[in-house]
Amino acid sequence: MNLMTKIVIEAETAASTGDLNKTLAVLRKLSLQEFGEIFISMPNPRFPHLSNLLPRMASAETQRNWTGNDGLALLNQTNSFINLLGQHIDLKSVKDVLDFGCGYGRIMRAMCYYIDPDHLHGCDPWDVSIDLCKDAGVLGHLEQSEYLPTQLPFDRQFDLIYAFSVFTHLSRRATIACLDALIKASSGVIAITIRPVNYWEYDTIVSPTARKLLTASHKSGGFAFNAHQREPIDGDITYGDSSFSTDWLKSQFPTIEIMSEQQIPHDDLQTLILLRKKHNLN
Repeated sequence: MNLMTKIVIEAETAASTGDLNKTLAVLRKLSLQEFGEIFISMPNPRFPHLSNLLPRMASAETQRNWTGNDGLALLNQTNSFINLLGQHIDLKSVKDVLDFGCGYGRIMRAMCYYIDPDHLHGCDPWDVSIDLCKDAGVLGHLEQSEYLPTQLPFDRQFDLIYAFSVFTHLSRRATIACLDALIKASSGVIAITIRPVNYWEYDTIVSPTARKLLTASHKSGGFAFNAHQREPIDGDITYGDSSFSTDWLKSQFPTIEIMSEQQIPHDDLQTLILLRKKHNLN
């Protein structure tokens, strides 16, 4: 019997008591990858007590619809993002964490490796996402947010807020509204991903002429957005594909500073940006 199997059997015994925190403490003896493999296998008939306690994994179809990938390949992408965060942030030391734009709870599941569910929060403006999370029993506090928020649906400050592949899809108005809300709610680090200007070279959904115009918009004004066919929110189509520069970011939000800028591993078209309020400087 290998070490992973021994730990999972120990966790199954802990889960039989219904003690979630004790069960997670045992599962955290695994590596992040092994921890994730257990979570994406739920429900698992080999481990009925873990299956009763841990969230059910979304279907492969749901995973692909939200991310374009599923299964172990998607888990590897998830862990790549978390490991990149961990290069800059001691994830074991942060307390309250927010997944902004949590979708079906993909990254929230993995973050349970570091964060106790009592301190893990997720929000999304699409009610379908929140319903999927709740129906699957995703661990943490879940609330629906607004597409054009003035504040977040949680009355607290967060040590870490992350938004993976969220600001790659928002209109200029929605980007400003959402980042303003995140800045108000942040007492630590805000981690977002953005797209570089060369994203438009690869977006084959739009015509060559439109790609040139979007590239020119990014280069001249720092921001480009191609709206999808969605119902407008307060007169604004908030969702589509977008790119913006760090110079635009700094000019729009003078109260924040960029701590780090790094390409997402194996994804040339997403860049991780770490932000914090300037008055948090030591």
